[in-house]
Amino acid sequence: MRRKIFLLTLWAVLLWAGTAFAWSFAVAGDSRDDKDGIFPQILAAVDNSGMEFLLHTGDMIRNASAREWGAFRAATASFRKPLRPVIGNHELYRGGTREGFAEFFGLPGVNYSFDHKDAHFTVVDNAKGSLPDNTLAWLDRDLASHPKGKDGIAHLIVAMHVPPETMLVRPHGTRLDYEEQSRQLLAILSRHGVDAVLCSHEHMHHVEDWNGVLLVVSGGAGAPLAPFQKYGYYRIDVENGAVRETFLPVKPRK
Repeated sequence: MRRKIFLLTLWAVLLWAGTAFAWSFAVAGDSRDDKDGIFPQILAAVDNSGMEFLLHTGDMIRNASAREWGAFRAATASFRKPLRPVIGNHELYRGGTREGFAEFFGLPGVNYSFDHKDAHFTVVDNAKGSLPDNTLAWLDRDLASHPKGKDGIAHLIVAMHVPPETMLVRPHGTRLDYEEQSRQLLAILSRHGVDAVLCSHEHMHHVEDWNGVLLVVSGGAGAPLAPFQKYGYYRIDVENGAVRETFLPVKPRK
């Protein structure tokens, strides 16, 4: 009888351990110039779901004017969950600055990191289409300071605006040495066991296994789409030692 109780208890503990840290968040990018009411629908859907926050991967506005930032603040004012921002190239147009972006969102800088449950997130500024040595070095240090298996960290996730250059992705507006910088980035991600890289910029949706790293491009939050693409965003589930994505389409308002 005791053995049966022990086995049932053990089974319950193992079941709990496998699901205790099952949680999800949303990732969306390129919401500027939203003429079809896509971004408000994404905000409402995330707000009314079990997803715990929205990671916006950049290009929230077209130009960095007080009017556009005011409109963005008004659009997100009723959003009840955390909004985690990544700087995009359009945030630097017409006099926009990294310092102004960080101040607007109350960030320590445009390169920053945060923890959520059993995951560590590192947000990288590559808004100008470049991953210079000092940025890569900062990323390497941040990941090294938050290794898997320490302080409850089981997952490592990196977010940036411009996707890395891969066999399947050739992002626009990058520097001539971006291919080499992307190779250096992959080496860092692989060394630390990063689970996923989340991006936008290309106004499309794309998922790729980038040498063992999940690459998600979520660029359909309202900006003009690339051909044959649909508006939408991704739900990212973090559970059972894995990070997986689900595309959630959003229809334009008539």
